[in-house]
Amino acid sequence: MRLFALLACLSIYSDAIFAAVLEPSAPRTLMTADFMRWGGGLILVLGIFFLCVWAVHKAGGLTSPTAGQMRVLAGLSLGAKERVVLLQLGNKQLLLGVSPGRVEALHTLEGEDCLIFEDAHLKGVGESQFAQKLRQVIKKGQISD
Repeated sequence: MRLFALLACLSIYSDAIFAAVLEPSAPRTLMTADFMRWGGGLILVLGIFFLCVWAVHKAGGLTSPTAGQMRVLAGLSLGAKERVVLLQLGNKQLLLGVSPGRVEALHTLEGEDCLIFEDAHLKGVGESQFAQKLRQVIKKGQISD
């Protein structure tokens, strides 16, 4: 069906090109057919553009080379707009406070202080375990203001 629509658009343009070559050039007013041609051309160009974007996306050309080094391990909602997020950066973990218009580093964890290890995360550690571990760390007083 898409191929038929593309061929129909191309046949309309080829007729218009041949008609323009055969007719003597004379000033004329804009007609509905002109707007249809312009609209068809615009749709054709946008279709090709989005087809190229889709192809690049499917090929994986839009991913960052550092995407594997940074991951969100867990998050905890503290209110309507506030969240605490645990972010993995290489061998460090950052505890971030996120609110509209602001991201603040609450604590940096390294080595044995890490809340969630990669092995445990791959096995499916959920937010509830993250929340429990966060509460334990807050109770111990390791996170300072």
